[in-house]
Amino acid sequence: MHLRRDFVVNNKAMGLSLFMAGIATYLVYSSVESIREETVHRNGTPVIVLVAKGDIKEMQALDPAIIEPKEIPKNYVEPDAISYSDRDSSTSSDLFKQRIKELRGAVALVPIKKGEQLAYNKVREPSLRTGLAPQVTPGKRAISITVDERTSVGKLVKPSDRVDVIAVIDVTSSGGVQRVARTILQDVAILAVGRSVTNNLPRKVDVDPSSGKQTVRPLADYDGYSSVTLEVEPAAAQSLALLSMGNSTLFLTLRNADDTDRTSVGLVTQSDILGDIRRPASATPPAPQGGLR
Repeated sequence: MHLRRDFVVNNKAMGLSLFMAGIATYLVYSSVESIREETVHRNGTPVIVLVAKGDIKEMQALDPAIIEPKEIPKNYVEPDAISYSDRDSSTSSDLFKQRIKELRGAVALVPIKKGEQLAYNKVREPSLRTGLAPQVTPGKRAISITVDERTSVGKLVKPSDRVDVIAVIDVTSSGGVQRVARTILQDVAILAVGRSVTNNLPRKVDVDPSSGKQTVRPLADYDGYSSVTLEVEPAAAQSLALLSMGNSTLFLTLRNADDTDRTSVGLVTQSDILGDIRRPASATPPAPQGGLR
């Protein structure tokens, strides 16, 4: 009888414990749901956005390996962010793949930090907007001049460098032909070397004619260019165009990026450097000293 009475008491105690545990679980669940609903009401329903898994550089091609989905409240979604709101896991996975597919081949217009949301105003397909024109300062002009290793500081100049331009030209005068040099432009920006532009896709695609295989190499490290594009005033563009078509040679001299001073540099001739080395036509060369006669 005692055993039966203890068994009944134990069953009642266990039942009461389970009942109390159920009530506690319900209260905790209700509290969590209440907090969640309050948070959703205050911050908006959750939305899945695409964010950068690591830092993305300007003009870097977007790749699935550097993008991931993240769920955040709607009120914290950036304007024009690349997002979707379906919360079903399988559908979300499909939508994520679809968004990544849409972005394939696009590039970042601006640097994007790790964890930052991707937005349509931050990425773009390669087009005129990612070319050279947006980089030209309003009121100025972009003009290209022909260069080689000798005239472009060993082809070590890069986009965004600043240079001076020296013109070397043969001038005919009453005294004959005289070679002169003059600095015609100072502190001008290089917009591009060949087809390498600071805000353009930094790559060149070559196709092997035998195998058809494509090889991509960065234009930033490509020194096979034969022209440099400068940003100058319209009048200076005319001068460069004229000198480029004549018997002159244009040289670039590289400046420190922090050096913006303009120096008064006059015209220099060969005579200024070497003196007058011309001899009268009737002058007799001096006889050699010693040796064979």
